[in-house]
Amino acid sequence: MIDTHAHLYDRSDDELKTIIAEAVNAGVGTIINTALSIPTAKIVIDQCGRFPQNLRAAIGISPFDTNNLADDWDSELTALCQSQNQKIVAIGEIGIDSINPTYPPIEVQMPVFTRQLEIAMASNLPAVIHSRGVEKRAAEICRDIGVKKAVFHCFAGDAASLEYIVNNGYYVSISGIVTYKNSHLRELIRSVPIDKMLIETDTPYLSPTPHRGKPNRPSFLPHTAKEIAKLLNINEPELIATLKKNTAAAFPNIY
Repeated sequence: MIDTHAHLYDRSDDELKTIIAEAVNAGVGTIINTALSIPTAKIVIDQCGRFPQNLRAAIGISPFDTNNLADDWDSELTALCQSQNQKIVAIGEIGIDSINPTYPPIEVQMPVFTRQLEIAMASNLPAVIHSRGVEKRAAEICRDIGVKKAVFHCFAGDAASLEYIVNNGYYVSISGIVTYKNSHLRELIRSVPIDKMLIETDTPYLSPTPHRGKPNRPSFLPHTAKEIAKLLNINEPELIATLKKNTAAAFPNIY
């Protein structure tokens, strides 16, 4: 399995060795290590260089981190993308958020989001998108700019936004939220086209049942896969094979 979204930039090499070993033992061989800022982007690139068999990098500036950016932030991000590091597989986590009151105003988030979409296109990389509360709007922006490959990370939107996202050829990534008994995703998952579905942990957040309330780990990903297979009434190995194929299509540089 492939964990398409985890945050490991604050882990030491010893911790990473343990996390990766646990993940591999659980059947998770590849982890997309996702940045939130320029400093964390540099860290995940370095980590991927030290653990090339198991880690890949998504680099970008999250909506939370859009305040007080250096004037040349976009040039620096572009330079990182052009560093010939083969482990960079996406621009992310980027996006917009209208729900969390601790985030900068959306008018601050927006130009950073759109500029990073342009960088993703220029770098021929998919965009990994945070879109909480504004899923359809984020997808409309992607479409209007001309983005061809985008992954809507930790999707938790409604049926209308889901339909719009997949109709424009984008992917939705399902987290451990789907294992929570009162989550609307348990019904909505049946409306996700199987060829547009990915899964993730969003480590260290959103641990799936039975680990809810504890820090998440890539090794917990099988709980999410098992629950999705149950909800869709399909064979779990078949689901895992399909998800692997989808991940390779969404992230062409993953292998």
